[in-house]
Amino acid sequence: MFGLHPDGYEDADSGWPPILKRFAAEAWRRADANELADGELYCSDAQWCGLYDRMFPHMADEMERRLALAADYGDAA
Repeated sequence: MFGLHPDGYEDADSGWPPILKRFAAEAWRRADANELADGELYCSDAQWCGLYDRMFPHMADEMERRLALAADYGDAA
């Protein structure tokens, strides 16, 4: 289930479990109706935080961004 991307949820070889495809379809319906922003559909901040949490050492600008995202989203980084 890792590595799922919202763009290819309908493809047979996308890796999306059938039970989750209805959620992806609803997300796309909301995105097409301008009810979801691109950042909500693609969640790039969350992906970046996941990568940051696995890499070492951390550079000063990366630490600053991670702390800012934690403050924005209420994450205990």
